[in-house]
Amino acid sequence: MKLKTSKKFTAILTSVLATFAVYTGALLIFLYVQGWRVDLLDQSIKQVGVLTVDSSPSQANIYVNGQHKGRTAKSTTLDVGTYNVRVSREGYYDWNKDVDIVEEKSTPVSAYLIRTEFEEETVFQSDLTLDNYWVDKNNNHLLMLLNDGLSLRLLHHTINTGFWTLNSTPLTILEIDNDIEEPITQLDLQLSPSGEKAILQIITETTDSKYVIPTTRISQYEEIITTPLPLTEFSNYTLSWAKDENFLILESDNDVISYNLERNTKHLLYRKVDDLDVWSTDEDGYFYIFRNNTLEDESVLTYSLEQYNLDGSGKTTLIPNIYFQSNKEFINSYRGSDFQFSYFTNSPENTQTTGEITDFIVKQDLTGIYIKTTEATYWYNSTTGKYITVSTYPADVIQFSPDGDKVLINSQGNYKVFIFDKEEGDHTVTIGTHPINNLNSDLVKRIHWLSNSRYFQFEEDNFIYISDIDGDNKTPLLESEGITYWTVTSSREDLITLTESENTGIVLTSYTIH
Repeated sequence: MKLKTSKKFTAILTSVLATFAVYTGALLIFLYVQGWRVDLLDQSIKQVGVLTVDSSPSQANIYVNGQHKGRTAKSTTLDVGTYNVRVSREGYYDWNKDVDIVEEKSTPVSAYLIRTEFEEETVFQSDLTLDNYWVDKNNNHLLMLLNDGLSLRLLHHTINTGFWTLNSTPLTILEIDNDIEEPITQLDLQLSPSGEKAILQIITETTDSKYVIPTTRISQYEEIITTPLPLTEFSNYTLSWAKDENFLILESDNDVISYNLERNTKHLLYRKVDDLDVWSTDEDGYFYIFRNNTLEDESVLTYSLEQYNLDGSGKTTLIPNIYFQSNKEFINSYRGSDFQFSYFTNSPENTQTTGEITDFIVKQDLTGIYIKTTEATYWYNSTTGKYITVSTYPADVIQFSPDGDKVLINSQGNYKVFIFDKEEGDHTVTIGTHPINNLNSDLVKRIHWLSNSRYFQFEEDNFIYISDIDGDNKTPLLESEGITYWTVTSSREDLITLTESENTGIVLTSYTIH
């Protein structure tokens, strides 16, 4: 009888223990998935996250709080907290950053390493005089005007060469014999946004003519001068490129006119009737007007946004009404406070939008509009129809990032980054405006994104630097004194410089920095 009771008790105990083991295992799996780990040494349960470190070049050593964790690329589990991450490789500057590890999340960091010593290569050299140079806004095309006293030579250099490009030296695209009765007194270029076209202006003592030329292939001057732009009656107009590069824009105090380069036709886009109206174009071939619709004695400014084709046809009202407070006391209440801006809907009662519109940029590829007023700056998301404050002061756009998620701005003399989009679930990115640390804005002359959208290149206090997006890892490249022009290529492998001196003449140099 006792034996049967013992066997029965053993069976029950085994069942209970098995059930307990199953539930315990399930609980441990649940805790593991939720970012918890059991520390047997401390007899404790801790929340953890994952640190993933990548680098370019790869196979760099990873140190977390001074402890070696292996080589890139690698992921490692860490307790929740803040850690100093150092990435090191022989022949390169160390990369350092304090990184927050968040529970249940993988925190990626990517280290872009700069060589401590550069390989130098002379790309081009000339004893001629450098009269002028031009570069497009994306630093893809460099145009140089050389003068030997008798002739003018216009050279084109492709800064960001393709993988299959065999010849990376500058190409003479235009040569002009200036040893004539009426020599050229001034030659100027106005590059198109992409830099692949240019308005060529030729001025002599008696003439002032403009032509459109390609910048990436050879042209004959004798052929170019036979087809000047037929715009002599618009000499008092300001001439600029439409962003789609198929039209030119002529603006006077009274109207805005487009000129179709292919069809040689002119179109009236806008007759100016209100000083508060503002216009712009975009890369997709559209013309936009923010029209002031404010009624007399109204305290709230009312605008509408209209879209046209660049020939003036196809009117579409994109935003029927957008309201801005005329009383600057509203925006003053946000300045200097810790107010966390988020997306909002616009209405006559909304106090965040303030001031008269002075400038705007339509970015269809980013589904948004950058709006600057006399008092503040905003981003409009055309998908959601909502707005967010970029800056409580007017802010100028320096450059949109190549990945289309960010924009580099300057507000009140300070450079900042505004992030208007991020991947869902990415805890390392916060939408809004962020300062750039370790940057003396008063001394910065040129600042642009690197092609990976995580780093900047800039000149400060006679040095060329690279730093990451928040200003960390500020690394010196070269002393900038005596350098006429410089840029880091889109491959991020090379630094290109243009210099001119009596001893060496004009020199285009490539430094391998990565």
